[in-house]
Amino acid sequence: MTKLTRPLAAVAIAGLALAPVGAFAADSITMTMNWTADSAHLGFAMAVKQGLYEDADLDVTLEEGRGSSVAAQLVATGQSELGYADAGAALNVAAQGAPIKIISTIWKSGQFGVQYLAESGIETPQDLKGKRIAVAPGTAMVPLVPVFLRANGMSEDDVTIVSATQNAALGLLTSGEIDAIAETPENTVVPLQEEGYDVGNMYFYNHGVPVVSLSLIAREDKIAENADVYRRFIDATARGWRAAMDNPEAAVDALLELFPETENTKEALLQGATYSFSSVCPGGSGDTIGATPDETWSEIYEVMTTAMEFPADRPITDYYTLELLPETPVTCP
Repeated sequence: MTKLTRPLAAVAIAGLALAPVGAFAADSITMTMNWTADSAHLGFAMAVKQGLYEDADLDVTLEEGRGSSVAAQLVATGQSELGYADAGAALNVAAQGAPIKIISTIWKSGQFGVQYLAESGIETPQDLKGKRIAVAPGTAMVPLVPVFLRANGMSEDDVTIVSATQNAALGLLTSGEIDAIAETPENTVVPLQEEGYDVGNMYFYNHGVPVVSLSLIAREDKIAENADVYRRFIDATARGWRAAMDNPEAAVDALLELFPETENTKEALLQGATYSFSSVCPGGSGDTIGATPDETWSEIYEVMTTAMEFPADRPITDYYTLELLPETPVTCP
């Protein structure tokens, strides 16, 4: 059985309740999402729709969230068995002593980057010199933009940072009051294209800033107690993402069926799916879903400790584990 819950409303899907009397109960696990349902959750929806969690003897509850840091804290305090959160937010919580680890990287490369109108003439990071860039306060963009600038031979003095919320930034860009937005293309390119604008995008990870994004996190004691449960969840989830990439429209339909109250239209979700899939499979066809190798983690750690003020008092291996990944890798199409 898979149950879907929201902070303000709940939706349930019956499954195991129809099992015959005497059947073994599936292992229950709750996953708190980073935010409300969108294309970042297509693989989970597809795993539900195709019965992959049930096939893995799992009774899964998917709970919409209120931000990555909140999801990480709920896992750290034992209020949720599993979190789906931005790796940066999860690592910051772990660095403060929370007993959590990343057990699988779903978005192996962050969607974070800089978006701009095609008519602006911006094509490379150096073209941003002298430009006005909107950054939403309190987001992952605040520490990442300076890292991105330094990785490309610039500093914050070379640009003007404008503090603006996501919605406000869109209006500022189209009115010419700013030149670019530091965000994800799903939150900028997709809505602006729907309004008829031609929008460009450059990812941080293509320009010197390796960053892992949305990942599965769990408490260390829960991992020790329920390693097989997490292992089955990761495997079923990876298969769900593969199925979503094989049939994006079916995945979007599954998400809309599970979360009918989402504000995202089918068209917007299909557009967002392209960016989501590119983050799941940054290595292209044959890339392993959900697995970031040790060497990449080392590169990420170097960026975080040298440019993002992340503490270097513990090895990066304290913050993640590869031991729960599927024995047979699930690969990208």
